[in-house]
Amino acid sequence: MVGSVHTSNSITGPFTDDFQSWLKDNDYSSYDFPREDYGTQGSYGGKVDANTVISNTPVVFIHGNSDAALHKSSAATGWSNSIEYFLEQGYTTAELYATSWQDTNALNAASRTHDCYDLVRLRKFLEAVLAYTKAPKISVVTHSMGVTLGRKIVKGGTMEAADGRCDLGASLASKVEVFVGISGANYGLCNCEGGAATLEKTCNRKNGLWPGDSCGLNYLDCGLSPLPWPCSSHSYSTFLMNLNSDKTKEALYVFSAWSHADELIEYNNMVWGQQTSLIPTSDASIIYNTYGHMETKDLTSVDQYKMVKHFTVK
Repeated sequence: MVGSVHTSNSITGPFTDDFQSWLKDNDYSSYDFPREDYGTQGSYGGKVDANTVISNTPVVFIHGNSDAALHKSSAATGWSNSIEYFLEQGYTTAELYATSWQDTNALNAASRTHDCYDLVRLRKFLEAVLAYTKAPKISVVTHSMGVTLGRKIVKGGTMEAADGRCDLGASLASKVEVFVGISGANYGLCNCEGGAATLEKTCNRKNGLWPGDSCGLNYLDCGLSPLPWPCSSHSYSTFLMNLNSDKTKEALYVFSAWSHADELIEYNNMVWGQQTSLIPTSDASIIYNTYGHMETKDLTSVDQYKMVKHFTVK
């Protein structure tokens, strides 16, 4: 990561009592959205009481691999900075939501994939926020692996994964006002080419971040730019190919953001000659020159707010 990131420690959860009671009354208890195993940092959001007025379009934040809903450690910084900034701009707890998925152990990062367990759970969270707030639309702000997870739970449909087959239901795109994808790997990661696709689950060819091993006459050099040989199309992970072939926009407005200095994605964000963090349906994008992977989330609260509230990039 480039430099150091100051993350707000003043933002704490978990969900409000009103939201937790609603979740129990509406049969969501089995999904453990509050994640109180993380103390106050496992979740965020909810009304103070049933009479709380919701004025802004509610925002759901989805974190990436080995991160958390809120700041839990120097490595798992969560959405604390973003939530703090949105609150300063007039949003309320009733309009900002986040839940943690999986754990924050970096040693487990290589084993995580786009599996049915996480996809179903996160899809149910979007449905719960829509039902609880009674808002006509929500906005979704995502980071890293949360981008591709978020795109799929909005698009819906069926899914084949190592943990089984699941049906996420109909598309929610008509109920999403803004979708923001920050530092996602929509076309995979070049570090997942070759043997990594077999050695690391997160790089697998089915529902992982495998970018494909060749494109035209180019072989095992997906991060080169320009590529030595012409490259018009290639095969990559089945999950990502299906995701990108579905041209339905994830929201009324779709924005992408990434950094050329991202130490996790590397290669100036390039995968076989295209920006892997550029969501195919994007209306606009922001490119940073110096931010590290977590900094693209932690230091961009102002831009996130502009995209969500004003439908524009700087």
